[in-house]
Amino acid sequence: MIQLYTTFKAYSVFLVSIFLMGLGISLVTLAYLGTTAITSTPYVLSLFTPLSFGMYTMLFNTMYVLIQILLLKGDFPKIQYLQLLVGPVLGYSIDFWSPYISLIEKPNYFFQLAIVLVGCVIIAISIVIQLRANVVNNPAEGVVKAIALKVNKNFGTVKVCFDVSLVVIAVLISVVALGSISGIREGTVISAVIIGLFVKWTQNLSIRNSKKRTSVHYQ
Repeated sequence: MIQLYTTFKAYSVFLVSIFLMGLGISLVTLAYLGTTAITSTPYVLSLFTPLSFGMYTMLFNTMYVLIQILLLKGDFPKIQYLQLLVGPVLGYSIDFWSPYISLIEKPNYFFQLAIVLVGCVIIAISIVIQLRANVVNNPAEGVVKAIALKVNKNFGTVKVCFDVSLVVIAVLISVVALGSISGIREGTVISAVIIGLFVKWTQNLSIRNSKKRTSVHYQ
């Protein structure tokens, strides 16, 4: 019974963190200084097609899971099929938050920049919560892990290449379809740097606090 409760709590926290991530992504994107690298292609596609940003995000996340299945085949853990829940939750969250964030007046560049930073912090917090929940991979991270495993390269290296590839694809689509670069700006670079740094800082802080508690308990 306790195990069932613990599992339910972990997955509930994970899904809440995905919904929170949707808020962060919406804030960064609707500050109109460029969306995040991982959502750059879905966002650009939403600018000139009937489907919403959230819907494209759902489709891309589903595609990431399918790529993992194709790459790993029988080595794809059955529990990771639950990644298929992430796309709909994240997509719905983005479409849920976007109308409200669009109503926020953005009087100047510095206010826009502040919104980007707040969004980055929220995304980072959601990632930390996901890591602590320790249930299934986020599809975007899962596909990078699968590719890294197949090409026998470091996760960090593949992650950078993956994110850069999405941005390049987004730029190409934007130039061809819209005649200019849309959705990729300084906010894209800021989010790529800030989110990773904040996650790393939070994890290091957690490790230090854990060591302190252990030390106090030992004494």
